[in-house]
Amino acid sequence: MNLTSRVLLPLTAGATLLGLAVAPAAAERASYPDPADVGGASLNDVRRVTVDHTDDALSVRVKVTDLRRHSEQGPAGLTIRIDTRRSTAGPEFRLTTGLYEGTDYQLVRMRDGRAVGGPLGCDHRVHLGFATDVVRFSAARTCLGSPASARVGVKMTDLYDGSHPVTDWLGEPGSWTARLAAG
Repeated sequence: MNLTSRVLLPLTAGATLLGLAVAPAAAERASYPDPADVGGASLNDVRRVTVDHTDDALSVRVKVTDLRRHSEQGPAGLTIRIDTRRSTAGPEFRLTTGLYEGTDYQLVRMRDGRAVGGPLGCDHRVHLGFATDVVRFSAARTCLGSPASARVGVKMTDLYDGSHPVTDWLGEPGSWTARLAAG
């Protein structure tokens, strides 16, 4: 290796690392593991959440322990809070869905922690994947006001024993994912 190669190689490597360091911090896709933390009290324990924010849609994929078509116990549901504005505290949208075949879902606008108006009719959908134990939600970005970035909070509630509901958040209660920029 000649002197020029010995000097240029470290400089090139340093420039590459510097380029990586100043790359945008926002990502369009992120995945968040969640431990089995409800002690077997619910089959719908949240295990992983993947968020994908593209130019066209915001998609959230929630993996649970054992998604069932029918329940011999009480109902269980999933809530996905969607925060699209940095300047406003709390979510601007909320999706709620049951976790059994035949349940319904609603996407609503939120203001000051409360639903405002009726369910939205814009382009959004929920799919319960019983074979894969995955709940999929997606909404057109236009449905959410075409936000430049978004973050989500995910909560499962199981009412197997109505006097002792089981609640499982992705992360700590009330927590959020990182803010993701649109693709």
